[in-house]
Amino acid sequence: MENGFQIQLPKNHFLQKLVDYYFFIDIPVSQLVMKEEYVLPFPRLTFGYFFEHPFSVTNHSKNKSQTAEMIISRISTDKISVAPLTDRVKILGAHVKPFTLAYLTNKNVSELPWIINTKELFGKKAESFQKKIDTCGSTKEMFTEVEKIFQNTVLAKDLSQIEIVMETIEATRGSVSISFLADTVGVTSRTLRNYFYKYIGCSPKDYLQLVKLKQSVFQMKNDPSSLTSLSYDQNFADQAYFSNTIKNLTDQSPKKIRENLPDFRFLQF
Repeated sequence: MENGFQIQLPKNHFLQKLVDYYFFIDIPVSQLVMKEEYVLPFPRLTFGYFFEHPFSVTNHSKNKSQTAEMIISRISTDKISVAPLTDRVKILGAHVKPFTLAYLTNKNVSELPWIINTKELFGKKAESFQKKIDTCGSTKEMFTEVEKIFQNTVLAKDLSQIEIVMETIEATRGSVSISFLADTVGVTSRTLRNYFYKYIGCSPKDYLQLVKLKQSVFQMKNDPSSLTSLSYDQNFADQAYFSNTIKNLTDQSPKKIRENLPDFRFLQF
């Protein structure tokens, strides 16, 4: 446990390909370095239950705000910030693979709200889950209930093509063409784009940018190399193109992101 942050990997074999990890945090807001945090666009979905300590979530790209109590964040390149509305941060959640939502609903993911209210999407299942979590006596019990709700909600369907595409993107760290990805699973580039909107919720181009952003931020955090060296490591043509791409996605320069990374980030990295 670090900074009050506990994680657990999924135990169910099938869920291991859907869920990166479950997490739980319970700390006073006074321990946060930043009371409002800009969430870097991220190639993962995040489920979060905030107990009686909701957050305000603001989408600056859409100029909209809402209160988060039990939500799923969609993959997007929008500029989003979060801020606690009480004096405590208490969140039970999960970081899951980009195609996981497509296993949980038959709806077109791109047509769902930018912040998904789980009670509106899953109805009584979500309400029952909340009641069980509120009566749990330990973090271990809560992680068990999270695993159960995923198991009980997963739909039987074949998403092997989009999974192969995701694996190829991860293996190439986002440095791959859309036409190559389409050829990998034997479809046209147009069909692949349709798959992305239906199952991932964004375009292939946007998703590739998010993967490269994730790789870049991880390297900035763990490698003291210069930004010029880092830009070449991430297969950008030069540092200027690297800096412009990162700033367009985050509204922050790579230098500013690197300066802020030592601060406590309760949703990412």
